[in-house]
Amino acid sequence: MLSNVSVYTSLGLRYMEFHQYLRELRARRFKDTQKMCVMLGVPKQIWRKIERGINPPPRRSVLSKFCVLVHALSYEQAQLFALARKWKPHLDTYSASHTLLDKNSSREWKEALVKENMPDYEHKYWGKRN
Repeated sequence: MLSNVSVYTSLGLRYMEFHQYLRELRARRFKDTQKMCVMLGVPKQIWRKIERGINPPPRRSVLSKFCVLVHALSYEQAQLFALARKWKPHLDTYSASHTLLDKNSSREWKEALVKENMPDYEHKYWGKRN
């Protein structure tokens, strides 16, 4: 199953994953995530990983509040929820992938990158329903 779906954006019909669509909705209203994170009650570090596709989508209540804060239209909220149900981890999850990393990078640096690319919580809010 693909983790992206067709979504209508300000740029027309595009294929997007959950974290990309979430970031696009957020950027329309909040350039910096700090204020939004305070209003949502989510630590900025966790939200940053959500927008990178490392952390899974948060609870439905958090996403609903997010939609209110960014003035998402009803179809945008429906698309966001559909993408949340189809979420798959980004390819960088559990990896030491980074543009600054090269073969001469220290082991400590690589371990720090793996830790940064680890999800903070398990994917439990948007699993398949029985």
